[in-house]
Amino acid sequence: MTQLLSALSLDGKRPIESRQVNSGAFEFLLPELVNTLVATTIETRRNAERLALALGEEGTADNSANATRVAETSNAGWLELPDDSELMEQVFVKLEAVGFRVGRRLAERFAPVNRRLVDTLDIVKFVCKDIWMLLFNRQIDNLKTNHRGIYVLQDNKFKWFLRMSGNSGGAAAARHAQPYIWLPCGIIRGILDSFGVSTVVVAETLGLPQCTFQIKVVSDE
Repeated sequence: MTQLLSALSLDGKRPIESRQVNSGAFEFLLPELVNTLVATTIETRRNAERLALALGEEGTADNSANATRVAETSNAGWLELPDDSELMEQVFVKLEAVGFRVGRRLAERFAPVNRRLVDTLDIVKFVCKDIWMLLFNRQIDNLKTNHRGIYVLQDNKFKWFLRMSGNSGGAAAARHAQPYIWLPCGIIRGILDSFGVSTVVVAETLGLPQCTFQIKVVSDE
């Protein structure tokens, strides 16, 4: 976890030993990161709608009302995520971008020096073993591939889900947890990108604390 916080720093140059922190610190930081990005995305939308309304554009009244409704949800403590797919897509882009930068820094710092990682499968194994151990103190439980550019990583006890709880389970809990796996999606994509492998990474959970990541290699053609 210290390695992740180091990669999140602006310079990443100071010795890791000078910034030792409790591994639980990021478990408090992650919800705040998600909530902040949701809140700022909502505020950006509301400002744009206020400007459009001031300019007299049609159709802004309903949008403004929807934005206010979502904002009230956020003021209640983010017990429920906004039911707005367009807004959450914007949050995904921001969170995934943060993870992408972290992933590139992790790859630069912890890439093996005694062997070259050329094959994509070897790079994915590096993520499953070395990187997962650095971040979560455990390895990925299962790795599958069709040997045609698709890799599926399964973590049956994803650490960031272990302390999550809610009044509802099943699909509702899975939906609530979804934003918290967008950051690791970016981390995985950033690591592979640092080795010259372009990918699309998506994740899903069918029930906490299980989590599945799918990596699809993007052809240069």
